[in-house]
Amino acid sequence: MKKVKRTPFEHEIVLGKNIWRIRDHLGLGPRDIGKKLKMTEKQYLQMERGALVPLPKLEIIGKVLGHPVQKRDIRRISFKRKLEMETGVEQVELIDIYNEIFPHPEVED
Repeated sequence: MKKVKRTPFEHEIVLGKNIWRIRDHLGLGPRDIGKKLKMTEKQYLQMERGALVPLPKLEIIGKVLGHPVQKRDIRRISFKRKLEMETGVEQVELIDIYNEIFPHPEVED
């Protein structure tokens, strides 16, 4: 039986793009971050393209990119993701949270 591919939610794509922008701005390669996450470059790139990023990995990515993720943000994300799984309705508030955590490099002060 074939495994059905899940279409990523919009907030997952936004998170991946935000991570990519900051990584690109810092001049880091996907292999650099993948090593710190103990995963392959391909696995890391899947997260940048919209795969679900586990919260422990998100914390590590934040540290590597110089944008540490606060525990309160992890709790907010966890709550919204759980709500999303229970209701089946995409939680667009996650986009705002991800934009707070990983702002666009040109927007930073």
